[in-house]
Order: sequence, then C-alpha cells, then structure tokens
Amino acid sequence: MTLKRSWIVILIVVAGAAMLGQQFGTHEAPKGQPALLHLDAGSLESLRSDFNAAQDAVRLVVLLSPT
Repeated sequence: MTLKRSWIVILIVVAGAAMLGQQFGTHEAPKGQPALLHLDAGSLESLRSDFNAAQDAVRLVVLLSPT
C-alpha cells in the first residue's frame, strides 16, 4: 500500500470514528426512548422492580466499563 493510500484510509477511519462519536457519544437518549438514568446504590431497587415488572417482555441489562 502506498503512503498516499495509507493516509486516505487513516483519514476515512478517523472521520468515521468522529461521526460515530457524535451519534453515540452523547448522554441523551434518542427521541421516543425513555431518558437515560444514572445507576447508583440508590437507584438499584427501582431498577430491580422495573426489571421484575416486565416479565412478559425481553429484558436485557448491559454494563459497560471504560477500562
């Protein structure tokens, strides 16, 4: 791969990452979805009751860590 082609590929990857960061890097939920909540020790009981109340629906808990 030539040097010029390498730079073009790098530029495309960086531009793509920037666009994904704009769309998914926010702290706001998309329109039509419930607002995002901060999960801490005080909100665990609310999460548990909401989770258990939705027994007839698909339920999924995903935990993400930046490390």
